[in-house]
Amino acid sequence: MRPIPRDPEAPRDETFDLPEKILCSSTDRMVSIGMESDASDGQGRIMVFFQGHIDEEILARAVDLTMRAEPILTYRFVNHPWRPYWQRTAQVEQKCHFKVMEGTSSDKEFSDFMARPLSPTQAPQIRVRVFRSDNDVLCIRLNHMIMDGGGAIAYLSMLSSLYRELERDPEYLPTVNLERMQIPREVLRRGGLLPAIRGLPSIQVPGSTWGINREGGDCSGRAFITRTILPDRLAAIRSYAREEGVTINDVLLTALYRSLFVLVDPPMGQPLRAEVPINLRRYLPDGKRAIGNVAGIYFITIDRRDGEDFKGTLQRVHGILEKKKERQEELAEMLFIELVLFPGMFLIEGLAKFTNFQIAHPVLSNLGIIDPKVVDFGNVPVEDVHFFGPVQLPPGVGMGASTFHQRMTLSFSYCDTAVRPSTMEQLFDLILEELPGRMPC
Repeated sequence: MRPIPRDPEAPRDETFDLPEKILCSSTDRMVSIGMESDASDGQGRIMVFFQGHIDEEILARAVDLTMRAEPILTYRFVNHPWRPYWQRTAQVEQKCHFKVMEGTSSDKEFSDFMARPLSPTQAPQIRVRVFRSDNDVLCIRLNHMIMDGGGAIAYLSMLSSLYRELERDPEYLPTVNLERMQIPREVLRRGGLLPAIRGLPSIQVPGSTWGINREGGDCSGRAFITRTILPDRLAAIRSYAREEGVTINDVLLTALYRSLFVLVDPPMGQPLRAEVPINLRRYLPDGKRAIGNVAGIYFITIDRRDGEDFKGTLQRVHGILEKKKERQEELAEMLFIELVLFPGMFLIEGLAKFTNFQIAHPVLSNLGIIDPKVVDFGNVPVEDVHFFGPVQLPPGVGMGASTFHQRMTLSFSYCDTAVRPSTMEQLFDLILEELPGRMPC
């Protein structure tokens, strides 16, 4: 990172001294593999609900400046078989990535925008729309190869910060990131190679698929649903977690597992695996601001047991996660991915051919508490913010969670042409039944 001298006479399309190519990191590549294998659409979404109208000219300029601050957003992905890379492109037209439209979140234009594919081979790696009615809704689609959930929060923080700066000074120019770290290697360097090596024997890789049954061959559809846990019930869930000596994430994962046991009805005793992304920004300098894919993975494997209550499943989930934290398996998983992808795609292709290596499985991604400062757009109050993870294609299923203003939002991004909406509604009902603090009827 280095500051660019502010020059009022400089043209807005200046390109600085950007590299022609930037090698993909292993985490970039793993997301790409998931997209290629039809495990997910590799696209994240953000929705910000305002109380009133935002200044569209300032917001448009702020979106432009996010791409100045993080030039990787204007690169395109080149899937080279040996070493995939990001290719620099010419300045993108604003009409391609930002627009204000009349309408509400219930309109077809809104759902079409949310569902539209975002190809990493075409720049830019974000699309932004404001849907305007009595109140504005800001929608952002982003390439998951570029940003994980923590990166999406960092991007939203940068966008709102630039908006506030431009309100004060219309000529404001941000610092430009002229370097893109090979993030996994930086995490391993700072976290320690020795703990990563020690943890290698304990890690798990994706196994046989399980989850929501595919009910059709058409996987083009996209749908998004949310449920809100209000402050009183969220307080009850937190109180329950403290009493049991577990985390909110343990409780959410247990509820998801047990709900899928009911919906999918797997055999008793069959080991079933789920994925929990882990934010590794703590290993980076000024890591909480890092825009990029800085997620490790825990794979949790438990079986379904006859007659087991919620507390019994919870203690098993908690015990497994605690052991993984103690062994720092997040570092071992990252080292494993680095080693597997070092020679290119050959080892991955071998695993897929000769083993049951699969990527489709249940995923729980909890982004935690969203600080109101992250979505501070000056004088326009923010009522709520929702994050949607990539659409997991069946049998994969992914639940997202985030908390804002003492309300927790649970979300599913799913394929409504391969899974009935009623099935996803049923899954949500089961999860809410499983979670502690349910109000009596």
